[in-house]
Amino acid sequence: MDIILSSASHHAMLFAYLAKRTIETFGDAGREAVTAGVIRYGEQRGRRMALRTQADGNPLDVENYLVYGEWEAFPGQMDLRFPTYTPEVRMENHRCPWHTEWSKRGLLEYGQYYCKDVDAALARGYNGMELKLFANRTLGDDCCDFTFCGCGIPEERMEAFAEKRRRIGNKAKMPWEYHVGHLYSAMHEAITGAFGAEGEAVASQALDDYEKEYGKEARALVLEYAGLDYDAMPPYEGIGS
Repeated sequence: MDIILSSASHHAMLFAYLAKRTIETFGDAGREAVTAGVIRYGEQRGRRMALRTQADGNPLDVENYLVYGEWEAFPGQMDLRFPTYTPEVRMENHRCPWHTEWSKRGLLEYGQYYCKDVDAALARGYNGMELKLFANRTLGDDCCDFTFCGCGIPEERMEAFAEKRRRIGNKAKMPWEYHVGHLYSAMHEAITGAFGAEGEAVASQALDDYEKEYGKEARALVLEYAGLDYDAMPPYEGIGS
């Protein structure tokens, strides 16, 4: 059986280890660094989504934001619902691998620092949209409840929206090793930027935790991808190809 070295679950746990080590070591200043890393990560991802959208000649709106997402969880890991698309897109998440991993390991108090900011940062990085989080499962709510403020998809656009999603398929998706490497890159930058050599030691300790959980190959994969330029759009064949 193949050993999975990277996934949404790996992503979740790497974040938890980094956040826990940083907050335990540096307290409130650590919380600020963790938040800065999450925002940096989210805004970079949003900008890459925008670059693909523009490469295909499409406008930067909420419809295309939902088309050009960069990741896809494994089957059965997500339960994402859209109660409304108009006048504003409302999105509910009832199950995700981040909450699943953190809750079963008692790490929700650290995971909350990811969930409270990452989606708003993504939307902001994409086109400056305001995405509000009205409920958060890491804080004990039944679901994560998001609204794209002032942004909707009219009923007459829904057929074209579905067709665009069909055409793009997995072309905009990046492998999980890319996302895990990006997470480490953004968090490492924020932590070492705030705390220098002490921050470097904390990031290394978090990687030790990660290695104990997933093995040396998984750790090496994080570091292999951490050096990429995450402000740049990776090679992309285009929605029309």
